[in-house]
Amino acid sequence: MSGNSNLYKIFQALSLDIVLGAVIFSYAISLYFQSPISYSALTCLAIAIWLIYTADHLLDAQKTIDKPATFRHQFHKQFRKPLVVMAVLLLLIGAVIAYFLPRVILYNGLVGVLLTGIYFLLLQSKSFWQKEVCVAIGYTWGICLAPVCINWGQLALVQLLLIPQVFLLVFANLLIFSWFDMSNDKQDGHQSMVIRWGEKRARIGIILIIVAGVLLSLFTMVFPLHENNTGAEAEPMHIMEAILLLMFGILWLIFKNHPFFRKNEAYRVIGDGIFFIPVLFILYASQH
Repeated sequence: MSGNSNLYKIFQALSLDIVLGAVIFSYAISLYFQSPISYSALTCLAIAIWLIYTADHLLDAQKTIDKPATFRHQFHKQFRKPLVVMAVLLLLIGAVIAYFLPRVILYNGLVGVLLTGIYFLLLQSKSFWQKEVCVAIGYTWGICLAPVCINWGQLALVQLLLIPQVFLLVFANLLIFSWFDMSNDKQDGHQSMVIRWGEKRARIGIILIIVAGVLLSLFTMVFPLHENNTGAEAEPMHIMEAILLLMFGILWLIFKNHPFFRKNEAYRVIGDGIFFIPVLFILYASQH
């Protein structure tokens, strides 16, 4: 059991759970938008997500003078050289694959690369604390990019409401993680929106974001839908919104029962695990 636990800690430290969740979520969104997405696009997404999270962790680990407070930063500090080599190799592989993507995906992907570059430049400033909102925007951009680009002209406005819901879900997830990690981040000298706001304001902010996401999902579910006018179908929309409500609900459960979920970093396992839940939509779509 201990060996399996250590393997999962390494799996998690390498952000592979985040990568897998992003691929599942993006594929589910492509089915929801009826936008066929290629394996090459999903591969590029996986590589991009891994590179961004790995670079982020490497930079954070490098900033700590003493032993980092968290395992993932300890791991990235200890194995910095092989991780950098792996990142360079994957960057080259991703660039080759991306060259053969449809132009609309490639060009919008390059915009994402530019924004990511700006984000990492901002990280060099000790006064930069808006990390969570930037990562939420980048994550949402990444998983929605290909599905939206492929079928842009055919998507109804009510379908596009999924995008802000995804953003709110990811933003809430990141803020909750930062809220749990506040003491470790302070110890390692890292900045975050939660540290900037303070614990009380951060709690209010997290609650408001989750409530906003839930209300947007409920609004979408009751939106008067006429299939012939919008091109959207009610049943897939209701299934997707029910899944999003479940994901928001789990985040709320983690946040409200924080003493329990703090043990053994259960909040991180379950919080990242919610992004596997859209596999339910993939299973639904495969039957229809």
